[in-house]
Amino acid sequence: MISTDTFHVSFDEARKKLMEMNLINNFLMNSAMEDPTDAKTIAQIILSTVLNSTFEILEVTSEKGLTGIDSIYHGIRMDAHLKAQKRIKAAYADIYDLEIEDREADRPLIPKRTRYYSALSDSKCLPSGKSYDALPDYVSITILSYDPFLLNDMYYEARTHLATHPDYDYSDGRINIFLYAGGNPNFTDSNYGKKVQELLKYIVSGKKPDTSNPDIEKLESIVSRIKTKSEVTKKLMKQWDRELSIKREATLEESERSAINLIKFCRSQNISDDMIRNNIMENYNFDEEKIDSLFKASLDL
Repeated sequence: MISTDTFHVSFDEARKKLMEMNLINNFLMNSAMEDPTDAKTIAQIILSTVLNSTFEILEVTSEKGLTGIDSIYHGIRMDAHLKAQKRIKAAYADIYDLEIEDREADRPLIPKRTRYYSALSDSKCLPSGKSYDALPDYVSITILSYDPFLLNDMYYEARTHLATHPDYDYSDGRINIFLYAGGNPNFTDSNYGKKVQELLKYIVSGKKPDTSNPDIEKLESIVSRIKTKSEVTKKLMKQWDRELSIKREATLEESERSAINLIKFCRSQNISDDMIRNNIMENYNFDEEKIDSLFKASLDL
């Protein structure tokens, strides 16, 4: 690949971008979850609010990576992988997956991606020789900035059921919850619905409720502290630089392919190399060294 110029993002530019972020942004959420204490606080607030119960967070792994069952199979990266238990349970830990989704282009992938995540998580949770009954329950909570199913509701819950006998209690221990902040608040319990709405609104927009909400205040305290850390800003600078470089390389690769095709076509029409070089300089603004490499590449293709 022909070398490209390096983009540079200033500290002030990165700080400004960071200050504009909310928790729906994966970078800010992952940064907030790096500290174990903060991670447990965030996880506890989300789980307790969404599932309307009190939890003890046993373990939080931010950006949890799970490899496939073999090297040829697709691995996954969970935004936050949790082990938690309800306070009323004595010694039973469930597995929870928290996902932040802000890329609307991923909408068609959501059902099968969710299925794969739970399957791969299960494959790591049942040691050899253990009964299937030992497999922990799995709950996935996905918070989205867009409507995943275009049904205009705020709360969606998916479970496996016996389609031929819907009244039969067929439970495989999996629950997938999808929360769209801009949807209709389809909750039967108004108090519960209000808490979920306030949580989602803060995560997506950063707006706090008019009335006091201790959980939102805790989240705001963590977020405000994270945004003032210079190391977080520097991390964003590097990530932003990397993303811009990738885009730059993709743009250059496309330009290079176009220029190579031009060289091949012009040569097939017996146009002189000097005329081709002048054309490339005028239309692509490449220097002589780069044009030399393009001529050489055109012979290899």
